[in-house]
Amino acid sequence: MPNTMGGGWRNPDYGFDPQGAMGGLGGLLGGMFGNSGKPYDSAMEEYERWANKAQGVQQPYLDAGKNAIGKYQGWLSGMEDPSQFINGLMQNYQQSPYTSYLQQQAHNAGINSGSASGLTGSSALGQQMQQNAANISQQGMDSWLKNVLGINSEYGQGQNNLMGYGQNSANALTNMYGNMGKSMGEAAYGRDAAGQGDFWNSIAGGIGLLGAFI
Repeated sequence: MPNTMGGGWRNPDYGFDPQGAMGGLGGLLGGMFGNSGKPYDSAMEEYERWANKAQGVQQPYLDAGKNAIGKYQGWLSGMEDPSQFINGLMQNYQQSPYTSYLQQQAHNAGINSGSASGLTGSSALGQQMQQNAANISQQGMDSWLKNVLGINSEYGQGQNNLMGYGQNSANALTNMYGNMGKSMGEAAYGRDAAGQGDFWNSIAGGIGLLGAFI
């Protein structure tokens, strides 16, 4: 007669209870076949860790480029009307002390020249001295404007460079995330496939072990 003690079926020849042994068998099979998906989980964590580091490196350049866009657009807009732009600059012009010094030197030289030639007080000498003063003034203003325009161009170029750095960082992050997504997808697929393999290995191993005792 079959032995049904404890509600479990026992082999009358061996006294083995398969149902009672399933818990121990599951632990045994898990230890034998392990978790094949764990390396994929570790790889995915590593991808994410390095991606966060790379983003930390690129983010300041990306932010700088984004902030430069509005400034660069404003810079371009300010020069949309060249005449208005130049007039706006010239409103801030003041003759430099150096230009005034050169004018005074030219004036003194004119007086000395007039005295030596006997032309002091003549209209010709007066006109020449005025022309010299005007030329010096124009040269000072032209030099000032050239410097201001140079600084203005450097500002615009600087904003343009920042946008370029931001674009490069955006491209780098886009490529990185694209590659990371591909790698993460492959790792997830491998993890799931490994998990399926562990499951079927456990089933096959369990059947084999049960067959040895039944």
